[in-house]
This record gives sequence, structure tokens and C-alpha cells, in this order.
Amino acid sequence: MASTYSDRLKLELMETGANANTWGNNTNNNLQTVDAFSAGYLSKNVGGSSNVTLTTANASATAESSNKVLEFTGALTGNITVFVPQVENNYLIYNNTSGSFTLDVAATGGTGAEISQGGYAWVYCDGTNVELAELGTNASTISTGTLDNARLNSNVVIFESGTSMLFQQSTAPTGWTKQTSHNNKALRVVTGSVSSGGSNSFTNAFNSNKTVSGTTGGSGVTITGSTAAHTLTEAQLPNIQGTATFLNRGGAGSDQEIFQAFTGNFSDGGDGPSYGVGWQGEGGDNSRKLKFSFGSGNSHSHGNGTLAGSSHTHSFSDTFNLNVQYVDFIIANKD
Repeated sequence: MASTYSDRLKLELMETGANANTWGNNTNNNLQTVDAFSAGYLSKNVGGSSNVTLTTANASATAESSNKVLEFTGALTGNITVFVPQVENNYLIYNNTSGSFTLDVAATGGTGAEISQGGYAWVYCDGTNVELAELGTNASTISTGTLDNARLNSNVVIFESGTSMLFQQSTAPTGWTKQTSHNNKALRVVTGSVSSGGSNSFTNAFNSNKTVSGTTGGSGVTITGSTAAHTLTEAQLPNIQGTATFLNRGGAGSDQEIFQAFTGNFSDGGDGPSYGVGWQGEGGDNSRKLKFSFGSGNSHSHGNGTLAGSSHTHSFSDTFNLNVQYVDFIIANKD
């Protein structure tokens, strides 16, 4: 008598009394098939642009479609669909492909569901079509705020394709492509359109031996001013000396009278400066010579003066340590 097989897991259904000496082996094979359908893992390269159909077989633990977790890898060059058996079942799908193309999971002859690149998703086949096994929530179950009957599921697209982000790592994460057009640059925050510019690299602008030098502009120098007034004391006066000769030629008055009359003109009653006068001697011509000395104690001042200087410049040069600390990031775009 021939065995039959279940529709979903393809387990061997042995007829009563059949497989007399192989029943134990067949039973173990069924258990291994159940084990694969419950927790089996398959990694399959689906790179390219052609659709892929997973293999299936009766009572087979090694058939591709007998695994619970399916990881698809490879570089896509076109949009593809991966086909699973058209029977009731569920799978955990990991789309680990690269390339800007889509990957759908469908049952042969039915509609399918798109699995976002770099994402995990539970899918369920109802025997005809494959749907995302979404975890739903209704706005009425939210304690605060509002939600338009949206559903939360494991295939939610968090970042749109083409989104640029910073990552502190050398390679882009799965589902992202490292951008190489910007290297050794600083970041600038703007409120308008984004752009790039500048001519100095980051490490050239911030290094430990940055020298700044130049020359100041030239200018003339003029200094003007006036000295203060000063009254000289008698001790500070210069000594002025001289003599005067008086000749008495028989006129009125004696020599003594003439002398007294002359010296009286040098006296201000004791209020002014003192003068030294005296007879020098008698000349052979019946003359008398008067010796005198005096000085001035009046105040005097000095006029303005100008000091002019020629134009000159100053040169300067110094070295600065601008070796600022930094952390490297890469820019990656969402596939």
C-alpha cells in the first residue's frame, strides 16, 4: 500500500500495516521535516533580475521551502519575486540583498508582498496569496493622542530610499550605501538649501603648526606741545658785568656828587633786585670808572615745538596650535 502526504508540511501519511521494516525511519524523517518547518533556516542567493522558485518535496527536511526563516542575499539588478508553495504557511523573511530594486514574496499564481531591503517581515500564505503578517492596532486603543487606524508592523519603512545619514563606522550598515563624494570635510548647519563649498580640507585648516604673518600699515608721527612758564630766581640769573667812565671837566659838582647821582639811578628803595657798584679807580684824564653787575628776575615761557617722525611699519609672525580633536563619521544613503 502506498503512503500519502499532507498538503502543508508534506509529511508522510503511512497506511495501516505499511512500511513494516521502515516505519521507524519514515517517522524520524517526518519529525525532521516538522523540525525544519518549525525552526529551520535557509540562506539563498537570489542576486540578478530573474524570479526564483523555492524547491519543495514530499517528506523532505532539506527542501528550500521547508524552512521557517528565509534569508535572501545577493546584488539585485532588477525587481524580482521569490515564490513559495501555494499552501497555508508562514515564514520570517530577511531581505539582505543589495541594489536599488524590490523583492516580493508570493505563492505561485497568487499575489505577493514586498519585503523592504535590510528589513525583516513575517508573511503568511492563505493558500493563494501571500500577505504581510502585520501587528495591528486601532486608534481607539491609544490612551492619548490620535491615530488614523494605522497599523504597526515589522515591515514599516522607517527611512525613505535615498535618505542620507551619518554613521560612526567604516562601512555602511545593511541596506545603506556609503557615499564617497565628501571626504575630510567639516559639517555646517543651515536653515535653507543644503550645499557644499570651501577650499581647505579639515586637517589642513586645523593642524598643529598653523603660521600667521603679515605687516602693519605705515603712518607718520607728529608730536606737538608747549613748555610751562617758569620764574627764574636771582641765583639762576646769568652774571652781567660792565664799567662806566665819568669825566669831570669842570662842570658843576664834585666827583663824589656825580657818582652819588649816578648810583642813585640803580636803587629802587630796596624793593627790587640788588646791584653791585663801586669805584674802579682814577684815570689819568681826571675820570672815574664805575664797575657794576646785575641780572633779571622776570618770568619767561617757551613757545610750541613740533616733533615729526617718518612713516614706518611693523612685521609680525606667530605659530598657532589648532590641532582640534575630532571624531570620524561616514555618510550613507538608504538603498
